[in-house]
Amino acid sequence: MSDSVLPHDPTTAERADASAATSPPPTDRARRRAVTAVAIGNLLEWYDFAVYAGLAAVLATLFFPAGDPLVSLLASFSVFAVGFASRPVGAIVFGRMADRHGRRPTLLVVITLMGVATVLIGVMPTYATAGIWAALLLTLARTAQGLSVGGEFSSSTAFLVEFAPAGRRGLYGSIAYLTACLGSFVGLAVVFVVRMLSTPEFLATWGWRIPFLLSFPLLAIGLYIRLRVHESPAFTGTAAAPDAGPLTTSLRTQRRGLLSLFGITIGFAVCSYTVLAFVVSYLTTVLALPASTAFPVILLATFVGSLAIPLFGALSDRVGRRPVIVAGSIGTACAAVPAYLLLGTGTFGGVVAGQLLVWLFVAMLCGACPAAFAEMFPTRLRTTAVGVSYSLALALFGGTTPFVSAWLIGATGSPIAPAAFVVVTATVSTVAALRMRETVGRGLPT
Repeated sequence: MSDSVLPHDPTTAERADASAATSPPPTDRARRRAVTAVAIGNLLEWYDFAVYAGLAAVLATLFFPAGDPLVSLLASFSVFAVGFASRPVGAIVFGRMADRHGRRPTLLVVITLMGVATVLIGVMPTYATAGIWAALLLTLARTAQGLSVGGEFSSSTAFLVEFAPAGRRGLYGSIAYLTACLGSFVGLAVVFVVRMLSTPEFLATWGWRIPFLLSFPLLAIGLYIRLRVHESPAFTGTAAAPDAGPLTTSLRTQRRGLLSLFGITIGFAVCSYTVLAFVVSYLTTVLALPASTAFPVILLATFVGSLAIPLFGALSDRVGRRPVIVAGSIGTACAAVPAYLLLGTGTFGGVVAGQLLVWLFVAMLCGACPAAFAEMFPTRLRTTAVGVSYSLALALFGGTTPFVSAWLIGATGSPIAPAAFVVVTATVSTVAALRMRETVGRGLPT
């Protein structure tokens, strides 16, 4: 495959990072603050998404009552998908803000939007009180969450990679996904504790609200830390002026890079949201496992899988981004059917093994992709280009993964039918990964 698929300007893409030439490198203290600022924000963002996924079955009966539990669950997952549908809009709005005015102010805005939207979910009325307005309010809150996440990923990824020392961008970039997955772990853990300590009556009245309201302390801590962090050195030190229209410029000059990123993200989105979002309802609704059994095995797999992410980020610094991403994509396609068969056993060992089998390859992608994506585009376009392409792929494939997976089960009657969705999308990502240009060893494009 050609190594020249992604367009690059030899006067910018192959020179050393602009920040190194125009400003002193950040201190270790500044780097630690940058990592902490991104970590707490990502943890909040994905805590909120995990709480919704973990309570999807409960929210289905409270906001979308229907005679068939699967119909209610589909309605609940459709609102889950709405949060992803608004991501590309958030990527455009906040990507432009980050590329024109800086990563730091953008990170402050998106964490505030996410925190406020999640707290509002915790206090809003249900269908029994407000009727259809309850479903509409939930949809609006999910839309706000989607806008926030659309700006968070690309801004935080650019921020981390731009702060990273030479030769360690893979490791630093992987922190974005490490903390996101740990946020999912914390969110699911809180949901599990609340469910175990609540009677069915309390869970349906006030118990389900507690995990959403607990995001407020995370919001306060995240805002405090992000207010104390400095702007990224690449943004402050770049010799190029901010682009007046980063979206139109990206679409005009970065088409191949955008397509490459989009293709890689397709399978990545489906496999990651299978283990981060769908598996909760799959085990409790489709396989009818009790929450006391399902949640501990999910938490164990999520925690172990998350810890592997920085290992693959560091590996990508040594062997390259492309080999790790290709291995992750091929592995996902090969593991899908065996993983669902293991999940279908309903045993503790089988459910853990099924999830970890997918998590192995999810961790590869989570480790290598952030740095690879950031290294594809110049500083003045980086946040917008990464955000728009990544968020569009997630909206079309990641956000719909729980819905499509549940629909496939209902349409075929087979509990392993969702594996076909994983195989097809992972195959697309494999082709895109094989055609990507290796970016290790190059300075960040300016």
